[in-house]
Amino acid sequence: TLVLTGIPTAAQAAELRALSADADFQQTIDQLLAGASLAPVQPSFGDLNQWLLWPGVVLMVVASFVSFGFSIRDLLRARRARRGGDGEAAGAATTADARPAAASIAGDPSAGEVGLRWFLLSVSLALVFSAVLQSTLFQIGLGIAVLAVLISFLLAVVAARVSGETAITPVGAMGKVSQLVFGALVPGNVAANLMTANVTGGAASQCADLLHDLKCGWLLGAQARWQMVAQVFGALSGAIAGSAIYLVMIPEPAEQLLTTEWPAPAVAAWKAVAELFQIGFAALPAGAGVAMLAALVVGIVLPVLEQVVPRRLNLLVPSAASVGLALIIPASYSVNMFLGGLLALLVTRYARTWSQRFLVTACAGIVAGESITGVAEAIGSVLTEYL
Repeated sequence: TLVLTGIPTAAQAAELRALSADADFQQTIDQLLAGASLAPVQPSFGDLNQWLLWPGVVLMVVASFVSFGFSIRDLLRARRARRGGDGEAAGAATTADARPAAASIAGDPSAGEVGLRWFLLSVSLALVFSAVLQSTLFQIGLGIAVLAVLISFLLAVVAARVSGETAITPVGAMGKVSQLVFGALVPGNVAANLMTANVTGGAASQCADLLHDLKCGWLLGAQARWQMVAQVFGALSGAIAGSAIYLVMIPEPAEQLLTTEWPAPAVAAWKAVAELFQIGFAALPAGAGVAMLAALVVGIVLPVLEQVVPRRLNLLVPSAASVGLALIIPASYSVNMFLGGLLALLVTRYARTWSQRFLVTACAGIVAGESITGVAEAIGSVLTEYL
């Protein structure tokens, strides 16, 4: 009797083969040896990200909404101050909202802020326009289309907060939230699942971009109202030009995409999730539900701690939005951001005058240099392939 307690050795394999000359028996031995010699599965970021994505998204969403809830009182106070209804609050708001010297370039930027009527009119037009396009182009029910826009509005708030804290906009992660919601509401409808998520992704991207533009405009004294107008025309012209170039390059997307020539990894990921959620919440990875509940609790606790701890201890409370983002991006991004922040902290502490003059410029140069290098490498690889 031959007893195997692990992977068969060469001697044990020879003994097994000597037991019978039958062809089927020998084939079974071959299969046994082949299975025993397989290399163990190695974890990868892609496999891990499929699980970490969900607690990371929940953490960002919950923490952003809780923090936004705390900020509502400040928004209301600032609005009362602008109306002159609270003299003390107006004075405090004026002090806290002091513009840089560059604000004199265009006068007082607050005179050109987006009014409530402008905001409500713009949101209403975007709601109607987006819902009609979803219904006519992709045969999505009007109710689902309207709900997609409303959910996108909420998730754009989350994307803006995360982007403001980390400079990275979690467009894909916000889209996955929409896919999860509509996977439960309309299971089996791949078109609705995919296109409503694209509405969310577009809203999150445009909202974060406008946030950064408004910050630059605030520093330079530009008026927010005209920045919003420029953003709308820029998005419209960009959509038309981008669509035209896309149709020229990929006239038959159903046949060209997801091929060797056009692998489109981002498209493949969104398509895979849309197909996965044809069965609703049951498509979540094993254990992800428990992790999402834990993330929900943490997403509530951390923003509350930011409000209740003394100011001197506030810096010790981790940013829930940053922690959530770190769960869904490669570890190298998080490590590099930490090292950059640590270096900036040391430079600010030991070379304050230099850092006030050059730190932001130096950081911008590093980011731009890395981006240009990446583009140059991509162009070089394409030229190498075709030349």
